Amino acid sequence: MAVHGRMLVMQLIIAVAIAAAAADRTPPPQARPNCSDHCGNLKIPYPFGIGQGCSQRGWFNLTCNESTEPPTTLWGDGSLTVTNISLAEGELKVMIYRARDCYDQQGNQTKEMYTAASLRLPPPFTISGTRNKLIAVGCDTISIFRGYRPYPHDKDRYITGCISVCDNLDNAVNGSCSGIGCCQTSIPSGLKNLTVSLNSDSQHKDVWKFNPCSYAFIVEEEYFTFNPKTSFEELNNTEKLPMIINWDINEGSCALAQNSDGYACKANSSCVNRTVDYQTEPTGYYCQCLPGFEGNPYLPDGCRDIDECMAPSSPCNNGICQNSPGGYSCLCNKGFKNQDSKNCIENTPVPKNMPLKILLGMYKLPYYLSTYAKQLTMHI
Repeated sequence: MAVHGRMLVMQLIIAVAIAAAAADRTPPPQARPNCSDHCGNLKIPYPFGIGQGCSQRGWFNLTCNESTEPPTTLWGDGSLTVTNISLAEGELKVMIYRARDCYDQQGNQTKEMYTAASLRLPPPFTISGTRNKLIAVGCDTISIFRGYRPYPHDKDRYITGCISVCDNLDNAVNGSCSGIGCCQTSIPSGLKNLTVSLNSDSQHKDVWKFNPCSYAFIVEEEYFTFNPKTSFEELNNTEKLPMIINWDINEGSCALAQNSDGYACKANSSCVNRTVDYQTEPTGYYCQCLPGFEGNPYLPDGCRDIDECMAPSSPCNNGICQNSPGGYSCLCNKGFKNQDSKNCIENTPVPKNMPLKILLGMYKLPYYLSTYAKQLTMHI
């Protein structure tokens, strides 16, 4: 009874502590003091910012266009719309123009067609090679991609492309970009600019009745799935598609940055090297909150402990959750014991007569062996 009473007291103390922590808990900061942390529905975390003194430096400055509904976040000269900012992965999601190339029945190119789409990025921003694809859609379609790397590799030009052809759309496969109605190819990491252009072999004269236009674009890989019945109309009515851009907080590797005065990763955070295809040394780094912490690794006290014990469903089955910096442990209920610090299993007692049964078994073992040996001898 005494042990059970102490357990009840301990559970009561923990419950009171959890309630006090919940009442005092505030979300970790995302923006600098006195700076807006959102534009419409989009969170704006530092090093990005809206307004003077709110961003880490010039190219991290954003503009909130409140004349639209909902408000839109603009970057750079205002031509790029930002739809997501990821601190954990060092990524921006932006909307970029697609290229379109259309012809009339005689094979004449129609006016006001954007046969090329381009983008130029300042350091420390580059085009993600792992999150994007070059995709072209059409039945008489040649797409060319050109890109350049940042300094000092800025004289290295990268060129790739793909070709999509078909006599009709009956052979085009839903979800496939293997060259029939749709083609795709990967791009390398670390490019600072791109140009996507379109051309045609026979100006769509042979396919004009069902495919007068071609389309090409760099797009977030998970976003686009080819459908021969709907993709042509959807692309004709769509000017921009999402693309992922990588960003680093500073140049150089984590090893060098950690010994410098300008090291950007604050308390309870770690440094992540940015690697690219064309060199062995990291081009830059970004920061992440340590496991068990959440918030903004670029702000003082920005990464705060995640209180797993406050989750709607307790992580401790058959026990009481105890929070700790960066983790938690489980205080097991009566009748249970810790399998490890986070799991409670039933504390099954050893039967009282088990040692006796073991001894009896060991005592009878020579008798059984002797009897078996005699029987074996009789059969020989």
